[in-house]
Amino acid sequence: MTDRPTIKDVAERAGVSIATVSRALNDKSDVSGSTRERVREVARSVGYTPDPAARSLAGQKTRLVAIVVGDNAGHRDLSLIFFGKVLTAISRRLSESGYDPLLLPPDDIGLDHGVDAAILIGVDADDRLVRELGAREVPLVGVDVRCTGGRSAFVGSNHADGVRLALAHLHALGHRRIAHLAGATNTFAGSERLEAFRRETAALGLDIPDKLVRRGDFSSASGYREACAVLALDERPTAIVAASDLMALAALQAIRDAGLQPGADIAVAGFDDLEAAALAHPPLTTIRQDRRELGMLAASRAVELIEDPEATPPDTILPVELVVRASSAPA
Repeated sequence: MTDRPTIKDVAERAGVSIATVSRALNDKSDVSGSTRERVREVARSVGYTPDPAARSLAGQKTRLVAIVVGDNAGHRDLSLIFFGKVLTAISRRLSESGYDPLLLPPDDIGLDHGVDAAILIGVDADDRLVRELGAREVPLVGVDVRCTGGRSAFVGSNHADGVRLALAHLHALGHRRIAHLAGATNTFAGSERLEAFRRETAALGLDIPDKLVRRGDFSSASGYREACAVLALDERPTAIVAASDLMALAALQAIRDAGLQPGADIAVAGFDDLEAAALAHPPLTTIRQDRRELGMLAASRAVELIEDPEATPPDTILPVELVVRASSAPA
């Protein structure tokens, strides 16, 4: 053991992870009473006292990386539906590099956690949390979140190209009146996809009226609501591009409820390629994001920023793929 005991020493002696030690010493409710007491007893016996400032001065690391999952669209459960694979990949890569993940909501990350870096998911770029962590010079990695400051990195998918691929596919099938069910535009993904829809339809020479562009929030409820709105128009669309698979799957149901056949009467394309997309009726045409690679790269960038104070990782934009299924048929 070193002269100054570390959180890792406590974790090894208590037989728990570093993340559990941190949460036990900070009285978090998800740690059992017996575990909390065991950790505290070990900490007392080795003389360990959490002191973030002293740790920083001593150049020590906690080997903890916070994974902050927010609810910027107002639906944290939706973040977890999409980001489940991302979180698994982040945890695996961090573990391979000798770091422990600490999953936290945005309002539960503070100085007492003493994390070496933070990976932000589902958090607005102008969120107070991003500013505060940046001011503390905590290395930040945003997954579809633009973080300010020199100690930050960005990892995301090519949302604009995904929309371009979906529109090119539908245009090649003869569709000219195409609606867009937009996601939450306070998110990077939602705003990028909406801007790309407007830009790419113009490039294709399509005159899309404003009433065919509907604002949702990535949720199935908003997808159903906005699909019903465009289906009620006197001149309804022949195709729909939704900002998420959840919205697209709901649009399939709205089309059925309107007495029409999804795919044959109105084509639908989603975005994400969730597991449910291939099981839909009809199976959903969509844009596939590599969620595993998003997570692996986010964790790698975090480790890079921790271990190399001079590192300035470039933005990483992952390619996407059009997956054609039966929900998109010729006009």
